[in-house]
Amino acid sequence: MAVNLNIPNFITVAGRKDFARNNLFRVLSLKCRGLELDESDLLYCKGGALPGRNNPTSQVQYHGMKLSYNNSTVDYPGADDYQLKFYCDADSALRKKFEEASRLVFNDVSNTGNWRFPSTDDMITLASLDFNLNPKEYIKLIGVCFKGIDAIDFQAADGDGSAIEITAHFSFLYYRRDGSNTIYSET
Repeated sequence: MAVNLNIPNFITVAGRKDFARNNLFRVLSLKCRGLELDESDLLYCKGGALPGRNNPTSQVQYHGMKLSYNNSTVDYPGADDYQLKFYCDADSALRKKFEEASRLVFNDVSNTGNWRFPSTDDMITLASLDFNLNPKEYIKLIGVCFKGIDAIDFQAADGDGSAIEITAHFSFLYYRRDGSNTIYSET
């Protein structure tokens, strides 16, 4: 079957399907042990990434050929260091929440903390939005752990007054699309 890949066909298909846009994405909720961000915190979130998902392969060699086949594993690249960038509010209230969450994981004064395995209630909910900014699809990162925050670099002598950003680091176990408790069949 011949495929007609010309400009008029591209325009027709693009007009029907449109394109995903990098500004139609939001973090709707973030809750993990010791940290829960509300709407006023999440309003300062600049964005995040939709995680990848890989099914690694194994190889077997036969008569000089390396043959690849799927094995029964899954890998979420970046799951050990999922990052969200936020604008820092003038009172650093958001940064203080991250600092407190870090101390709840491990308190360097008392040598105590909560380093237990994450629960399915520990999650970050992401949404892709339609052109009216309504959520059209939800993605939930499950088993989220707070890992830390980056340092802030102040430039008192030669700063230009730009808004300060903070980067928060998390890990997660897996993700799912909301409503996707589907059991996938091998057929």
